Amino acid sequence: MSLQQKKGYLMILTAGILWGSIGFFTTILKQMGAEAATVAFLRIGVGALILIPLMLAMQGRKLFLIDGKGLAMCLILGIFCQALFNFAYTQSVNRVGVATASVLLYTSPIFVTVMARIFFREKIGRIKLIALIMNVSGCVLTVTGGDFSSVHFSVYGVAAGVAAGFLYAMMTVLSTLMHDYEPLTVVFYSFVFGAAVLGIFSGSLENIVQIADPVFFLAAAGFGLIPTVGSYFFYMKGLAQRLETSKVPVVASIETVVAAAIGVLVFQEGLSVGKLAGICCVLASIAVMNLFVKDKETEADLTENSETV
Repeated sequence: MSLQQKKGYLMILTAGILWGSIGFFTTILKQMGAEAATVAFLRIGVGALILIPLMLAMQGRKLFLIDGKGLAMCLILGIFCQALFNFAYTQSVNRVGVATASVLLYTSPIFVTVMARIFFREKIGRIKLIALIMNVSGCVLTVTGGDFSSVHFSVYGVAAGVAAGFLYAMMTVLSTLMHDYEPLTVVFYSFVFGAAVLGIFSGSLENIVQIADPVFFLAAAGFGLIPTVGSYFFYMKGLAQRLETSKVPVVASIETVVAAAIGVLVFQEGLSVGKLAGICCVLASIAVMNLFVKDKETEADLTENSETV
């Protein structure tokens, strides 16, 4: 693994850590009266607003320049991977609950691995497969604590949850194809398109007017800055380092560990043996994927090379 790739995976890890604070801000905003659709709209809407002065301060109008192809890709990212992703996940939560929806969302590494195999010809060796199974299992245990009594079933809710997992995976694949564009430019325009769609169809503006006060806007600003602008910046910057696509969601899954830690330390949630085992599985899968799976080269490739020699 080159130094450039090491930096890239470190950026992905940083993005995952920042994403881990989503639950913290979501809980605070909902306690203030924000509806689920409003929370989704605030995240990318406020994120887009924060990016404007930030981008102007960094490189002036230059960062806002993008060609037609790039803008079209940002439109796809905004509609599918921002607006529709948030809609699908919200629908899943409403139908089957947070635990089940979260479990379904963490099918995304599987989708990424399959798509990376199809579009980027990334091979799937035994070690990578083991790390993937450990990762998905760890995420499920971290979310449920090993107690599946809170897991509910609804055809529509499950379909929406799986769709959310697919759209989340789609973001990783599409973003990989945009490594030639400035990360902040891609993030900004995808946020603008996603916020526009959510703003039109969610009716969030009325809810914001009802609950608006200084504390609410402070929380919204933190939500837009930390797990949104900050996380997406590091994520896109990391993907631009020519990383192996199927390894990215596994590294980013540190999000679940951070979210669990915040739940225990801030909201006094219990730390069960099952949840602790899940955290260990997630951390172990990240270690295995980075220490034993070489970029663009799997165990199968090494075997082929040794046979040739």
